[in-house]
Amino acid sequence: MQIDYLTSFIEAVKQDSISKASKNLHMTQSALSQQLQSLEKSLNANLLIRSNKGVELTEEGEIVLSYAEALVHIYENMLKELVQCKKSEIHEIKISSCNSVGEYLLPCTLHLYKKNQPDTRFSIKNEYTRNIIEHVLDCSADIGFIDSKINIDGIECINITDIGLIFVFSSSRMIPKKSISLKDIAALPLIIGSSGSSIRQFTEEMFKRNNILIEKLNIEMELATIESIKASVVGNHGVSILPATSVKKELHTNLLKTLPIQEGAPVCEICAIYQKSRASQPHIKEFISFIKKYGRITFC
Repeated sequence: MQIDYLTSFIEAVKQDSISKASKNLHMTQSALSQQLQSLEKSLNANLLIRSNKGVELTEEGEIVLSYAEALVHIYENMLKELVQCKKSEIHEIKISSCNSVGEYLLPCTLHLYKKNQPDTRFSIKNEYTRNIIEHVLDCSADIGFIDSKINIDGIECINITDIGLIFVFSSSRMIPKKSISLKDIAALPLIIGSSGSSIRQFTEEMFKRNNILIEKLNIEMELATIESIKASVVGNHGVSILPATSVKKELHTNLLKTLPIQEGAPVCEICAIYQKSRASQPHIKEFISFIKKYGRITFC
């Protein structure tokens, strides 16, 4: 089986037509049909139902498509890395990180690391956890940082540090209490992360554990980033529950205030995830060793 055959298969499904796909692939319709037949033969599977109306995926075809896209993506990433390797002595480490780590914890660590490793370049993308896992699996990221432990075949997951979540509100909002209950927080205008974010998940789980229905929360806004949530809380548009490390500056400058949550707040387990095969590369292996040893004390 050749990678070109998978590319042809994906294009045929995308265009819903062998003739259209052959034009996009700059090959004859006959050559494309032969490639698809060869692919089916090598897999011993019927992938497409062909008709005058186009092509339709079989059940086997749907399985192959889900893997084919990932395999082609991995192959393309490999080619890019080979080109980069020939062009430069700079070693790039691609990082996919959750927002709470990528924006508030990693910058200091990467700055310190580069002082002794000037030939290393980092590229960072902040993503939701599910996307980070996908990026590590398809090798579009060499290492990922997430805020909860996972157990997935093919991925190493190591705990770096733990971060508590805290209740925050604007210094211009009066809350005459020494501590606050989740029931009281639920009644306040709450600003939370958007659906799919880890902050949103932690917040919902905390209320659920204390028998407070999500539907009963007085949700004022749902925002995509911690920075946008902070700005809204500072502007006194509502209150929120955020990682302590993300609001250190605002608490120090008295833009925000905090109160202990009576029922206790959850803790985020900051973890590094990577594939063992990627960690065998010297520059990535060295960075992972550094993170394991010094990550906890170098995080901002």
